[in-house]
Amino acid sequence: MQRLGSIFAVAGLSLAACAVGARETSESATQHETEQGDSGSEDASSPEWTADNCLDGQDMDAPDVDITRCPSLPAIPQAVALGGENVSLGAWEIGTTASGETYKYGSLEAGDAGETLLDYEGGSVAVNDGNLTCWAKGYYRLRRILQDPPREWLALRAAHFQFRFFQFQSDLRNGRTRYRRISSFQNHLVKWVTVVTEDGTCLQPTLGQFQSYAQSELTRRGLSLDVDGGVSDAGSP
Repeated sequence: MQRLGSIFAVAGLSLAACAVGARETSESATQHETEQGDSGSEDASSPEWTADNCLDGQDMDAPDVDITRCPSLPAIPQAVALGGENVSLGAWEIGTTASGETYKYGSLEAGDAGETLLDYEGGSVAVNDGNLTCWAKGYYRLRRILQDPPREWLALRAAHFQFRFFQFQSDLRNGRTRYRRISSFQNHLVKWVTVVTEDGTCLQPTLGQFQSYAQSELTRRGLSLDVDGGVSDAGSP
């Protein structure tokens, strides 16, 4: 099996060629208008869309996001740079697979028949477009949120709690799990939970939900958020 990213190589080149052609057409039109006496301002070049900015301008509290500008999902979630350090986004995890197995995590691979597989220790299982799209919406939303994280989570992280993530998905078409919202695993991990409902709707964590989750973790651990964004023992004067 080859890495999932490589199966998009040819499509990526085609898209790049289309983008170049569109840019050349636009530049020709602009030049023609200038020659006709329209001296309007020069068009700004289009931004280069990346995993970290492809949701720029979208509301992180909206129930859904548009990922058409985002790259294809990587085989393994890529870390996010934050304050000179990398925040791990873990692996892809599914609560219940189509074959009925539970809590399997690993990497995304291309299968021999063209399907996409979740490759985990001891086996692999096919995932569908709904799984991939919902993972992508949660993953790119998280990356965008971590460009300017909520103070509550930064304080929690500074106290060495819940400082890394896992891309968890509950596909209710396959079976129920106990995870339906952002959750903690032990003292270090945030399960960033997307949910595919029985009718195929993708539910994604929002910025407000992340803030509320982080605040509840501070409270649960007896910590309070200082004015300067740090934490202190809630019982101290």
